[in-house]
Amino acid sequence: MAERLAASGFAANARTSAGEASDSGRAALGSRVLAYLLDSVVLFGFTMLFAAAAFLNIFIGTDYGEGDLSDATAWTGVAILMATIPAWLALNLLLGIARGQTVGQYVLGLRAVGEDGQAPSGMRLIGYWLALHPLLYHPAFTILWLLFAYTALGLSESTVAVVASLALALLCLLAPLGGLVFALADRQRRAIHDRLAGMQVVRVA
Repeated sequence: MAERLAASGFAANARTSAGEASDSGRAALGSRVLAYLLDSVVLFGFTMLFAAAAFLNIFIGTDYGEGDLSDATAWTGVAILMATIPAWLALNLLLGIARGQTVGQYVLGLRAVGEDGQAPSGMRLIGYWLALHPLLYHPAFTILWLLFAYTALGLSESTVAVVASLALALLCLLAPLGGLVFALADRQRRAIHDRLAGMQVVRVA
């Protein structure tokens, strides 16, 4: 209870400092950026869990560091790291279906809804996240896609995989910046993924 009250107090202060308008109910851009930064911290911790599992796999696969690293062990480690991305997507889809909020949005008192103000369907949420959502196309994932591209270079006929992973790495760098620029230019302060999926982020009453 005390934690919830503290979080509510923090959210209220953050919303005030972000300068949210009181007439439309739509979340101010400042609050959305703060929520994104909080979610980025959560993403870092989430990624570290998979990184620890990947390095543990390599440590065991090399006879606790005494043997050579085989291709199979290396690919298993890469696969574990890459599993971070679909697992992160699945987690946020579950949160979106259950609450309509990411962790950062919960703290800031925000919620993602459809243009009609109703809770979005599961399919709409999938489209929302795949449509260049900056938490799925996050700069932190750039390293994972580059690692995948580097590993794929060792495979024969892997040009498609390399090009695709490099393109995704580039998107992870550009999507957050592009979303911010688009929101600044948009009268309703909606980012690219908001427009493409027919969504909006509002303040929780």
